Amino acid sequence: MAHFGKDVDNFSATRTIRIVGVETNEKFTTYIIEVAVGHYVWRVKHRYNDFHDLHDQLVYSCKVDKCLLPPKKMFGNQSESFIKKRQADLEAYLQTMLYYLAHKVPSALATFLQFDKYEIHGITQCMAEELYNRGEILLQSRDPYVVTPLQLYSLTERLKLPEPTCESGDVKKDIGHILDFITRVKCLKVAGSRDRVGTSNIDMTQLKFDLSLFKSLQCLETECCHVSNILGIETIKETLEKVSIRQGLTNIRDLVLNGLRQWKAEDGTVLVTHWDNLVEADFSRNSLSEIDDSVQLIPRVEVLDLSHNRLTGVQHLNWLSQLTQLDLSNNEITGLDSLHTKIGNLKILNLSGNRLESLRGLSKLYSLETLDVRNNKLSQVAEVQYVCCLPCIENLYLQGNPVNHVLDYRTKILEQCGDRVLEVSLDDMKPTQKELDTVAVLQAIRKSKENKAKIGTTRKLSASELQSSGSRHSSLSGTEDKLPATPELGWSTHGSFSATPNVSDVDSPNSSRTGSDASQVKDSSGHSSRTSLTGSEGEHKGEQRPRFRTLSRDDPSTSPTIAISSLPTHQDPEFMAWIQERLFGKDTEPGAIVEQVLNVLWCGVIQFTRQESLVPCCAVLSQRRIFILRLKPGESGYPDVPDIETFYILPLCNVQEIVIGPCYSYIRLEESFVGASGTFVLIAADPDDGKSFSDSITSAYSGGDLGPLNLLNCSQNSDLASHIFSLEDLEGLCTGRIAYGMYITIAGVEQPSLLILSENKVYLVHIDCLFWPRPSFLSVLEDIKNPNFTFLQHHSITAKMSDIKLNVKLKLSSRSKKTSSVDTSLIQFEKYGLSIIFHELAGPVGLHLYFFSTKARDGFLDRLTNLRAEHAHRLSPTIREEPEGGNESSDSLDNTSSTQLPISPPKEPQDEALVEEEKVVNVREENTPDAIEQEFLAGAVTETDEQCSKSRAATVSGVTLKVSTAKEEAVPEIDYLTDELCVQLTTSIQNYSLAKKMPSKLKVLRNMTGKELVQYFHSDIAMIGVDYEQLHFVLWSVVIPYDRPHSEIISCVMLSTKAVYFVSNQLVKSPMKERQSWMTHTRHKSDSIVLGQQPFQMDPHHTSGIIHNSQRGTIIRPYHILKYSDLHQVNVGLFDQCVRLTGHDRHTVNTLVTRDSAVTEKFLNQLTTMLSIFTSSPMLDKSSSDLEQDFYRAFERRTKTVVDGMEYVHPSKVQFIYPGEDVMSDLLYIITEHLKLPVTSKRKADILMYWIGYLATEEHHAGSVDHVESRSMVLTNQYLCFILEDVINYPIPDFARGLPNSPRYKVTNTMKISHLKRVLMFKDNEHKLSLIFSDEPDEINVDTSSDHFSLENNSSGRLSPPEIETTILVQSPRDINKFMLLLKNQWREVQDGEELEVHLL
Repeated sequence: MAHFGKDVDNFSATRTIRIVGVETNEKFTTYIIEVAVGHYVWRVKHRYNDFHDLHDQLVYSCKVDKCLLPPKKMFGNQSESFIKKRQADLEAYLQTMLYYLAHKVPSALATFLQFDKYEIHGITQCMAEELYNRGEILLQSRDPYVVTPLQLYSLTERLKLPEPTCESGDVKKDIGHILDFITRVKCLKVAGSRDRVGTSNIDMTQLKFDLSLFKSLQCLETECCHVSNILGIETIKETLEKVSIRQGLTNIRDLVLNGLRQWKAEDGTVLVTHWDNLVEADFSRNSLSEIDDSVQLIPRVEVLDLSHNRLTGVQHLNWLSQLTQLDLSNNEITGLDSLHTKIGNLKILNLSGNRLESLRGLSKLYSLETLDVRNNKLSQVAEVQYVCCLPCIENLYLQGNPVNHVLDYRTKILEQCGDRVLEVSLDDMKPTQKELDTVAVLQAIRKSKENKAKIGTTRKLSASELQSSGSRHSSLSGTEDKLPATPELGWSTHGSFSATPNVSDVDSPNSSRTGSDASQVKDSSGHSSRTSLTGSEGEHKGEQRPRFRTLSRDDPSTSPTIAISSLPTHQDPEFMAWIQERLFGKDTEPGAIVEQVLNVLWCGVIQFTRQESLVPCCAVLSQRRIFILRLKPGESGYPDVPDIETFYILPLCNVQEIVIGPCYSYIRLEESFVGASGTFVLIAADPDDGKSFSDSITSAYSGGDLGPLNLLNCSQNSDLASHIFSLEDLEGLCTGRIAYGMYITIAGVEQPSLLILSENKVYLVHIDCLFWPRPSFLSVLEDIKNPNFTFLQHHSITAKMSDIKLNVKLKLSSRSKKTSSVDTSLIQFEKYGLSIIFHELAGPVGLHLYFFSTKARDGFLDRLTNLRAEHAHRLSPTIREEPEGGNESSDSLDNTSSTQLPISPPKEPQDEALVEEEKVVNVREENTPDAIEQEFLAGAVTETDEQCSKSRAATVSGVTLKVSTAKEEAVPEIDYLTDELCVQLTTSIQNYSLAKKMPSKLKVLRNMTGKELVQYFHSDIAMIGVDYEQLHFVLWSVVIPYDRPHSEIISCVMLSTKAVYFVSNQLVKSPMKERQSWMTHTRHKSDSIVLGQQPFQMDPHHTSGIIHNSQRGTIIRPYHILKYSDLHQVNVGLFDQCVRLTGHDRHTVNTLVTRDSAVTEKFLNQLTTMLSIFTSSPMLDKSSSDLEQDFYRAFERRTKTVVDGMEYVHPSKVQFIYPGEDVMSDLLYIITEHLKLPVTSKRKADILMYWIGYLATEEHHAGSVDHVESRSMVLTNQYLCFILEDVINYPIPDFARGLPNSPRYKVTNTMKISHLKRVLMFKDNEHKLSLIFSDEPDEINVDTSSDHFSLENNSSGRLSPPEIETTILVQSPRDINKFMLLLKNQWREVQDGEELEVHLL
């Protein structure tokens, strides 16, 4: 499109604008104006009044003669002759204006002629003004920036003109705003149309535009815009990650090659660069007839949409090795042959709306999870069965096919799914129970027919073979036939390893080895044989039989079982000597490699490749290896131990990662460079055994040269625990710890799961959680996915419980899926049952579990009982008075034993008993006056479900109402609480902005209003016997007591007119206070609205004798009260990052690490105000001279300069000390000494910013803020320094004698800014920053002997340095913005103007 040119000589106004017609109605006349700019024409309609308004503006702005516009006419203005005359006059007026104003068209005239819609200057100026106003908002938004091809064409043509960027003189219309925006925008959508633009003849499908200036573009979407009109694709493809071309593509090569014809050499070499960053491509709704070979230039595409095209086949997709999602819907495909050879890693495939008659070509897509073949021509069930048996298929859509009309279509399709019928969703609907029953019958009939056919084709066993196979269960043939069924369970291809005591050459520990045991010996014919369990053999062995039994024929399992508690442990020296000899031979043998066995763990083993199989094993830890020995029927040579064979050998030096499960319930091991087959989970039968084995592994690493140990301890802090805590927090439950964890089996369905007992509920979690966090061998995209934990059951521990039974055997339900496969050739561990009925509000629900040991089962019951007793005492509304004559210590807690469920001990199982008796636990009712405790502990009381629900609901509501009512009646009216103070307290207590997560027990404080907080303060916090005390300010902060310098306590700091209160749920030891014998009278205590009634404790800080309610781990109370009369100094840290309140001794010193200068300033202002009120209080003893002092005159004399900075003495005689330049000089000196900089390079250590934050440790994982350490951080010109600062001992208080043991500053690490590669910011955690550094040495050694320009693949070059991720937490958003600004500036300076990459995740 052309523009109004500056060539006045060739300018023809008559050809540029004219009035071509009029539209007349009863009231006014509209004139149709036609504007022609080059080849483009559009029309505008205006009344005479519009002309008059335009003329007034031109007269004012351009000094146009007032007489140029035809005058108005009040009467006769609707006559035809007058209209024609005015039309000619108005046309001459417009032509005159354009002729004289062509060099610089006024904005009023441009708007009148709609240049902002059709002319390039007007369009670009309109775009510039919009981006000036909304550019930053659009950049921060996730939505793409939407433009039209006309706008991009106008910008392209405007940049070709030799004109200034701001021709109009209006800064807002400077096209520099457009250029700045397009270089930073990441998502762009070009929305074209096949219709004409407005009233013009402009066709946007024919407009060409250039995208080469979009330097940061990651996502491009176009509609109705042919790719041949898009220029600059070669530039933007370097950054593009997602592209969508709709209604603008005839061949894929038009986009990928951007018009290039010759892109391959004669030998097939590609001459153009690949689209290396493109991962998602949408070519739907085009006219593609084939997939050409140019797709090899987009090899990293994972999602490809080719729907609504004209494709008849699938070609060349074998180049897309990372493709996981493909959409071929609504094409013309009739058949697919051997699709797995082209797209073998596909997970989601959409073939709906085609002409498929068979799915045979999809039979080997083993990774396929979702298949959509709706609206095709599938008519036979046999043509669908090819995809039903795929191992990963989960969703299958078949609507709109002729096969839908087949009788019992769903059951016949589901029958083909085999054992995975429960996991498959057909037509977006899971199978119903009726369908599952029908499918089970059909599958049984089919298997029966297959067995009959198999029996008819195989030879019959001879009588001797039948007798031999009947006399022994673990015969040679039975074992050998079943072992190959699990080829991936440890039989590595690395080689074999013999566990016989006679082998002297043990393989090197640097590689994994698996093999067979000594019981497998080769005979003369070359066939292997095994020792069988026969009666004669037992007699020859001296009748030493292992203590395992074989179940009867009615038992669903035919494997022998053994009690895990009967097996020897590492505390048995004879067994340890035997296993040592079994693995390494005798010490006297020459050439033997001897390693000391450290520990033994009898456990179940789950391999990542076979997660549904649990293999009973013995894990043996030596000084350099972990041996996993599989148990099998037979005798091992040691009493009571079955035969064992080597299953896997894992060298400790090759261990990639070790993960400890919740409460040491399992240990996950991963071997480096092996992948899925080298990842195992060791299921401990008891948490104590798991902890002992994990501690031994840690000791083995600490005492040898095995390298660093990558241990992730999730025993308490894990993603699963955090997920459970968040769920319970949403329900308003007080939570914070995992009390018990164990791997169990759900009885009746034989489904393995992880049993988790929190403070409030019992959870059964799907065993997928065993492999979270994901092993390191998985891809990066898989690793960053959020965990998806599946809870099979969950029950409240406060619900009524009944029918507690031990050793219950439940028959396997035919309707349930058995997810754990059992190898009958191996020994299985004995299981111990537990059955409990939970009476939930919805009705009774059964919990039926199998444990591997009685110790684990009893431990679960013990913890469950203790937690129920704690809940009963916690919710009890009964007021318990302090007994007469008590002589309590100051910090003692109530450690009374909790009421437990009395469970009768189970009898020992008899060898000849095949079915054990059910044992019912009789639960006694305690004769206690506490009604709530009776309700919680009355497990044997039988009630109907309705009565149970009503009593439970009434109990909880009764407790809540009773406690709240008691508090409201006890608290007097607060006369000083104004509306302004109430709002200020509400805002302060509810504004929690600390980087660390708030403990769940403190959340009840945060949810209070200002009025509730004041009432709670006077009833449970404030000192008794102190009059005129008022609460004026609260804040959340991390507090470090002087007595515990390494502890950070998240506290609510309350400022009253008398003291500073440090409130938290943690108990801090205080000096012992003796009570006289006469101070033992009974005191009245008020129930806390936070905790209800709790066992009592004397608070040593309350000299007036207040008694606070307390219970271990759940108390919310002031752990320290600092009276203003005891406050001597207030030491302010560097840049107001912390404040230390110093008293007269070590017990009255606390440091508030606010990590925010604004919070510190607010706290100091409030503190000085409270001190002023305290100073003027009539209760304070003051001399007459002090009362007569002029406060403002005294202030001038109270400020002076000291060595460490500025000192100000408040009228209350409290010293406020601020750091001076000497402190900064000391810090700078320590940093320069650590960096060892020469004198000429001292400027590298100029301090640009200082703040106190958190540094994530090696255990930091998945966004958790639990594993962090406090660090002071200093940003210099070229370094980022991490400093361990002692903020509690410095400045040294007056009462201290000698220097502290720790220095004030200790530099722990420094990172060079030039090595910084990118910064990651996170939306779910505004405090978190991840700095990615390259581990690159300062001096780079180059091998000059290598040919670095050689085209050979084996030529050596410089390898990319590894990356180091440093995660920090910055508390203040203002500090984050300042740090990022300074970091970008310094990075730009050291990188010669390049911009630092910042990613928001």
